[in-house]
Amino acid sequence: MRDQLRVHLEDRARTAIKRSAIFPLTTLDTYDFSHPTTIDRDVVERAATLAFVRERTNVVFVGPSGVGKTHLANAIGYLACVAGYRVRFALAADLVNDLVGAQARNTLTKRLNAWAGYDLLLIDELGYLSFDSRGADLLYQVINKRYLRASTVVTTNLPFKDWGKLFHNAAAATAIADRLVHKGLLVRIAGTSVRTGKGLDDPTDA
Repeated sequence: MRDQLRVHLEDRARTAIKRSAIFPLTTLDTYDFSHPTTIDRDVVERAATLAFVRERTNVVFVGPSGVGKTHLANAIGYLACVAGYRVRFALAADLVNDLVGAQARNTLTKRLNAWAGYDLLLIDELGYLSFDSRGADLLYQVINKRYLRASTVVTTNLPFKDWGKLFHNAAAATAIADRLVHKGLLVRIAGTSVRTGKGLDDPTDA
């Protein structure tokens, strides 16, 4: 009976991971905490307990390219899948493009409800591409629908003070940032890229 239960749980976890579309699939024990010059490991480990998911709050990873923001976010997503939560991964640009397309097809409400329905939504690479006012508004709608109802993990290379440039809409930028960090966890990472050896922003002004 115990073996049957174990197999069932493993199958359920595999299915949840596949449906999550997490890419790349990572684990916390393969992250090199010695590489960044600045990272609060205690906050990362607190996020890994998934208490924030139970509390319906959020986690934001801020830092330059190549310091492992996506690795950590996806590792937390993996843990959430194993724990039985409904998880979905998306690049920020793909999420906005999906909503823009839905708006054109008059199916926006359906897509917003779909993105709002996951227990944990991983939004990767927020800040690498800027959004026009429509894109900013659509992303705000997703964040607002999830606010205090479900958890979101965001990775970004931009400190919050620069989000106005990202969205070309200071009001939307402030509203999105406020909802993401309210009662949530903020992980600031600084250091060189593991891919290029470059890039060393200190995000302490985020």
